[in-house]
Amino acid sequence: MSDFISYLFAIFVVTPLQAELTDRLQGMPSAALIEAGRACISAEGPRLLQMAQDNWGWAAANALGVTAGLVDPVTLLSTQNGQCGLVRNALMNGAGEDA
Repeated sequence: MSDFISYLFAIFVVTPLQAELTDRLQGMPSAALIEAGRACISAEGPRLLQMAQDNWGWAAANALGVTAGLVDPVTLLSTQNGQCGLVRNALMNGAGEDA
C-alpha cells in the first residue's frame, strides 16, 4: 500500500514540483540558481517520497493541495538543504515571477 501512495504522490506532487521549478527558474538570470534547482529536486524527490510512505495523511493533504493549487509545491522543499534553501528563497521572494 505504501508503494501505491508513493506512486500517487510522485505523480501528483513530485513531478509537478519538478516541472514548476524548471519553469520558474528558466526566467532567472543565474545559471547557478538553475543548477541549484536541479540538485534540489534530485535530493528532495526521494525525501518527499519517503515522507509520503511514512505519513499517508500528509501525502494526501499535500497531493490534493498541490493539485488544487492551494499549496505552493515550493513550500515542500526542505529549508535544511542548502541548494533547496537558495531556490526556495529566490522563488518565494518573487524573483522568478513575471511582472
